[in-house]
Amino acid sequence: MVQANLDPATGHGTIVLKPNNSESWRVNSLVVASLAFVSGVISLWFLWQGLWMILPFSGLEVVAMYIALYVCMCNNIRTEVITFEHDRVIVERGKRFVEQKQEYQRAWSKIFVRQPDFRGHLKKIFIRSYGKEDELGAFLNKSDREQLIKALKHAVYS
Repeated sequence: MVQANLDPATGHGTIVLKPNNSESWRVNSLVVASLAFVSGVISLWFLWQGLWMILPFSGLEVVAMYIALYVCMCNNIRTEVITFEHDRVIVERGKRFVEQKQEYQRAWSKIFVRQPDFRGHLKKIFIRSYGKEDELGAFLNKSDREQLIKALKHAVYS
């Protein structure tokens, strides 16, 4: 998801980048809970039939699914904020708070798009200044990267 808030006259403003989320944490937890219920009912039926070894593996399956969901949801709260000011460009990255902050001189920084090496791969967007290079929006999909390229053009060329 790309949210651009740029002044068209000066090019000052911010661009906020976030990954696309399929659903909220609550909805995903309800899906896991419903699958745990179905798995529990089936494993209890097998337990009643005398096949008790199915019950612990059913529980492990539900725990593994919940852990995988948690890891995916934690990765989906990543955020990048690109701020364009009069004399500098600031790139801030983090999950719940700013974990990494890079500042670039606006006059000396260059934003460029690297074409993919292989067909089907995505374009990569970089900012470079004084030999320091960072990729912007590495977690974005193809359409969001195109929106980011368009927003960066408005910020740089205005």
